[in-house]
Amino acid sequence: MLLCITLSGCVTKEYVRGPDNTLIERTFNSKEAAMARLKLALEYLRHGRTAQAKLNLDRAAATNSAIDGIDSSYAYYYQHVGDIDMADKSYRKALNSFPNNYNTRNNYGAFLCDNQRFVAAQRQFDLVLNTPSNAQVANSLENSGLCALRDNDWPLARKQLNAVIGYEKNRVRSILGLVKAEMELGNYPQSVLHLTNYKKVYVVTQQSLWLDVKLAHRLGNDDVVRKLGGDLVNKYPNSQAAKSFLDKDFK
Repeated sequence: MLLCITLSGCVTKEYVRGPDNTLIERTFNSKEAAMARLKLALEYLRHGRTAQAKLNLDRAAATNSAIDGIDSSYAYYYQHVGDIDMADKSYRKALNSFPNNYNTRNNYGAFLCDNQRFVAAQRQFDLVLNTPSNAQVANSLENSGLCALRDNDWPLARKQLNAVIGYEKNRVRSILGLVKAEMELGNYPQSVLHLTNYKKVYVVTQQSLWLDVKLAHRLGNDDVVRKLGGDLVNKYPNSQAAKSFLDKDFK
């Protein structure tokens, strides 16, 4: 026999009949149980086990649907399986319930950017940057700046990514993003400076090498273009960057 008395909305006292027919009291915290299910669901998603992930999400919602994390986890699940409409609906539901959750809003902005809804994405980033409790300002600024790059909004990209560097000067994506933004704005000395700073800290990658090639092309350094382009083809022969170089497509 099981009797339940709900206390304070999430803690439940359970009474079960023991071997000697006496009642034994147990305490059940629905919030903790739901959070454990959410954690398990996300772990399943990371391993591509979507059916198990959905099962645990549903069980978490059935255990305690009022906690922060249920709807945002559903959004992540739907995003993972490619159901864009349901992901969007889940993000909006999560933010309606918990508008000051900067992690959810930041993730929603990134989701919108991935789906080329750039204006809506920047609106979310603006909101999250104005959330007093946001402890990850550099992440929000970087997401905004990288989204601006995808939208070819070079001035906004430069503004946001420069702000990121003010918080953390060695952020890889922000540095390389600034190389791109400054180059597209015609500020070649600044672009060269950012690329030089990158090389002082990090090893050459496909992205940095391709930016180096394009920058040399913009500066009219044909010998450097040929040398760096050769390095690009040798190191990353199957990359889109190598193909673009061989096609003389320096966009």
